[in-house]
Amino acid sequence: MTKENEQYAYLTIAGDFDPDAISARLGLKPTACWQKGEVNPRTGYERTSSRWSLRSRVAASSELEEHVRDVLEQTREKAEAIREIGREFKCWVQLVGYFHAVYPGFVLDHDLIGGLAAMNAGLDCDFYYLYSHEREDSGD
Repeated sequence: MTKENEQYAYLTIAGDFDPDAISARLGLKPTACWQKGEVNPRTGYERTSSRWSLRSRVAASSELEEHVRDVLEQTREKAEAIREIGREFKCWVQLVGYFHAVYPGFVLDHDLIGGLAAMNAGLDCDFYYLYSHEREDSGD
């Protein structure tokens, strides 16, 4: 049996800052954050920049567009503050997709583009194609 695709999105801010200061400016709590100089527990290496991220809340099986929409809904009231933060630090929405079955496609409609533009946020896509036409369950 093929695994379902897993997808998510998150707003991320990167630079040299105290993540608590970003939380205070936005009035939001991150789903993940760290500060420059902290040791990454997975690698044992010192982090070279700070990070503040807010992840989508929809199911991992939801379409990529729904993940972007959820991040934008969480941050809509904070768009101007995010624009200001983006003048000081890097700011973008990150999309991640692990495609086990098939690539579902991805389309940014005018509402999603407008939401990204309101925050002056970039978009980065990390897509991993983990399927093959020669899998056991393909029937070949």
